[in-house]
Amino acid sequence: ANHHIRLSLIGGANLQSLLRDTDYYLNIVGQHDNTVSKRYFLIFRETISTLINKGSPRKGNGEAESNESLCNIRHSETVNFHKALQSFWLGYAERSHHYVTKLLQISGCGRHHRYIITFYHGVASFSLLKRQRTSKLRQIPKEAIATLKTAAQYSKWNYGNKVYLLEAELASYEGRNEEAKSSYAAAILASRSSKFIHEQGLACELAGFHYKKIGDSRRAWGFFNQAKLCYAEWGSEMKVESIAQQLSMLGG
Repeated sequence: ANHHIRLSLIGGANLQSLLRDTDYYLNIVGQHDNTVSKRYFLIFRETISTLINKGSPRKGNGEAESNESLCNIRHSETVNFHKALQSFWLGYAERSHHYVTKLLQISGCGRHHRYIITFYHGVASFSLLKRQRTSKLRQIPKEAIATLKTAAQYSKWNYGNKVYLLEAELASYEGRNEEAKSSYAAAILASRSSKFIHEQGLACELAGFHYKKIGDSRRAWGFFNQAKLCYAEWGSEMKVESIAQQLSMLGG
């Protein structure tokens, strides 16, 4: 059950369904007084709730453990991974960077955890680069691309779309607009093929910001609208609301 929720969350399964499943498992482990499993499920639950609606209370979903309690759990890899993931989707790039740094310092960090968080770290680095263009920050997306290209040699289904999106963001950042366009398109197609609806939404969203930046409002609106549909299918109310604001600013 633990493995199922973890992989489903990373793979972009519907968040509302995942929340129901997690509450079901929490009820079972609570009946059997399985403290270790309960701790993991509470971490998963916090992330799922955050991705749905920033963790706002929802009727019938039980009580989530406080952030302070979660941070005291001696599962530093899982805690830091989830804090980094939550921070990324909430748009807190610096906070996400902080937790990723802590996670990557852990010896023996799981390979899949490392690859997934390397991807999000690479994407978030472009937000940080808008405020401070240090050589150290500029290396993050390049190193992420190199790492994930290696991973994609063994599983293109898992990592190919991530490479394309990082390449698109790097090309956009460097002003290589034609390369950015083709890489965004490849990232969207690869995410759709792998059925990673959340990453398809992310690719569409970032493509929307790219086209907005270069002054193509019509294409920006189209990509933001695609992102909104993907995020709605994923079950993330907060991301749907965020994209709706972008559409409103573009007059749609």
